[in-house]
Amino acid sequence: MMNYKMTIGYDGRRYKGYRKTKSNEDKTIQGKLEAILEKKYGEKIEVVSAVNTDAGVSATHQVVNFKVPDKKEDIKDIRDYFEEFLPDDIITYSVEAVEDRFHSRYNVKELTYEYRLWKIDAPRRPLFDRQYVNRMDGVLDVDKMKEVAELFLGEHEFAAFSTKSKVKSSVKVITSIELFETDEEIIITMSADGFLLNMERIIVGTLIQIGLGTRHEETIKRAFKSMNNKDVGHKAMASALTLVHVEY
Repeated sequence: MMNYKMTIGYDGRRYKGYRKTKSNEDKTIQGKLEAILEKKYGEKIEVVSAVNTDAGVSATHQVVNFKVPDKKEDIKDIRDYFEEFLPDDIITYSVEAVEDRFHSRYNVKELTYEYRLWKIDAPRRPLFDRQYVNRMDGVLDVDKMKEVAELFLGEHEFAAFSTKSKVKSSVKVITSIELFETDEEIIITMSADGFLLNMERIIVGTLIQIGLGTRHEETIKRAFKSMNNKDVGHKAMASALTLVHVEY
């Protein structure tokens, strides 16, 4: 078998996430990719992703791998085949042959996501970006958000910041979380060794509420101890979240 690593991007708004299920294969990124491989090789081939992005979440840098029958093929031909049959909202950046033991998920060292908030007092309404930003309905205290964001750095128990309670471990390490401000936006970038289901969006929702003054920073410390989602903020909308980098 030949093992291939492929870097892809997608607009996740019309999909039920990366991972396929029996009832929605055609509405997932994985389902689209595997259907193309089955068409090419005449058999079912699993396409494993670095991370299972949630419904509505996009990616500018997602990494997948798949193993196909061992035969000489031009890398360009494989990429061109995907590009021919993929819908317009999924693209392939590159394909490369890798060693058999490479696994797009198990070998991940760090994942980076970006979340975009559109200011209520921005000089204009979003036009082409309107589908990919979370429009605020109040003025955010960005300095306070930056200060509180530092509480997330390091290794913590993030069970309260997830919508899935049964996982082997809910301890994650956030290596970086930064807020960058322009006249129009507040862009939150966070990197970690992994993320729980909806963890990124709940962290953002918590920071939004703190920025609006409706939640206090002490609730974050309490959430780490209580592991109760009553101590965290709301789950921010999915379409403003994008997977932007995978580090191996």
